[in-house]
Amino acid sequence: MRERPLSIMPIAILHFVFGGLGILCGICSGIQLAGGGQNWMTPTSNGPQAAEMKQMQDEMEKAMESGAGSKAVQIGTVILDLAISIIMIVSGIGLLQLRPWGRSLSILYAILSIALKIFEAVYAFAVTGPTINEFMNTHTASGPEQEFMFTVMRMVAIIPPIIQLVCMIYPIVVLIIMFRPAVTAAFRNGSSTATVGGPSGEPENLRERETMNEE
Repeated sequence: MRERPLSIMPIAILHFVFGGLGILCGICSGIQLAGGGQNWMTPTSNGPQAAEMKQMQDEMEKAMESGAGSKAVQIGTVILDLAISIIMIVSGIGLLQLRPWGRSLSILYAILSIALKIFEAVYAFAVTGPTINEFMNTHTASGPEQEFMFTVMRMVAIIPPIIQLVCMIYPIVVLIIMFRPAVTAAFRNGSSTATVGGPSGEPENLRERETMNEE
């Protein structure tokens, strides 16, 4: 029986966990986009302040949608996130079975994930953040609810790109592990020993040649 490198089991389990969470988040994001996007804050009161809050919300959503390909970027990232999550789960199965395609899919996942996270971080710094800052510079909060809305917008401008950069740690670790000599050798041996063996553990084709020689 081929020996599985110790690092493969935890990577496969994390593939299943993160892949499942990615699919769940992707479905929720898709439903949110199909429902017309997101509201920064729903007014909790009635009267003039609630009307101003609703108007500010609408203006903010229009400002975000006017960003460089904002809607297309959101749809594209959701689709790519779903695809990457599916690749993670499939590759996890291959890793547990020491299949060479499991290692190849893990490498593909890591490259796609890193590239997507870099793009999302750059897009947030270059487009989303400046759009939010420009909106806040041209509007003034006139109540506690609007002040809270501005606080949420400041968080949206700063936190998501930082999260994307932090989330790059896992795919980078996956790349490092997949290219370790011991791991590479284990999966290479997996492809070379795929021939079914007999009761003695010898490959069937080798035993057949020995039988022919004896005859």
